[in-house]
Amino acid sequence: MKITFDTSAFAESGMSFQEVYDKVASIGYEYISPYDPIFPGFWRRPKATKSQIMWHKKAIADAGLKIAALTTGFYIADPDEFMRSCAVEHWKRMFEIAEMIDVKNFNTELGGDINQPARCEEMLLKSLDELVPIMEKRGIRMDVQAHPFDFLETSNETCDIMRSYDSPSLAYLYAIPHTFHYDNGKGDVAGMLKYAGETLKHIIVADTWDYTKKFRYNVNPPSANVRCHAHIGNIGEGDVNWEACFSTLREMGFGQAQDTIATFNPLGFPELAEKDGRHVLKTLTEELVNKR
Repeated sequence: MKITFDTSAFAESGMSFQEVYDKVASIGYEYISPYDPIFPGFWRRPKATKSQIMWHKKAIADAGLKIAALTTGFYIADPDEFMRSCAVEHWKRMFEIAEMIDVKNFNTELGGDINQPARCEEMLLKSLDELVPIMEKRGIRMDVQAHPFDFLETSNETCDIMRSYDSPSLAYLYAIPHTFHYDNGKGDVAGMLKYAGETLKHIIVADTWDYTKKFRYNVNPPSANVRCHAHIGNIGEGDVNWEACFSTLREMGFGQAQDTIATFNPLGFPELAEKDGRHVLKTLTEELVNKR
């Protein structure tokens, strides 16, 4: 298992790319997962030039890091055909970028319109029908998560889509901070992880609060059609059942596998990311790598 640090934690910090890479290395991580609209890019066509791409490759290596996965995404489930077809082309460009920097894995999400789930699912499948053969040829793997307010928010159903392709290039990503959206507030992390089984190749690590409990989050007006969740770096501070989570992952052999990824992804408090990052690295190593 690769334990990696997602750089979205520093997206609003004002730090330069070099400062971010050096910071992740100083925390003790061996792997990094870049996330930025400039590099690697997301939602719109990637615009990084070859020289910019190679600069990032060298800067990351000079910091003593390796890239575990690129965090990115494009509108391949968009209900509009023009947007969907453009997104497929954006992914093809992203595959070229990944090849230039010797990266084989992606962290991405479904997207789409929650109000048009059936149409968005068909659009996603149409996109994957085109992209999966390309990924298989290039030896690339796309790890896909459901995100709150995507066209599909539940864990098991998203996993079913990835599993249906029966392809080494398509895997399921379980984002732990989305747990309470994944099963309508039950928070049965063990059950969902077991359901994913061998399709699960990637987890996002951060805590969150149960949005179904009164006053965990306050939204005005109360009837607003929104989704709330957090990425709390200090795992154990929120409502996720970490004992069940870690014991299930150990039972599945997740931490011993050569092709799995655990991505630390705190958001909202970059000033705490260093402290929390050290603790999570130590915890993941103890709970999933060393403990059997």
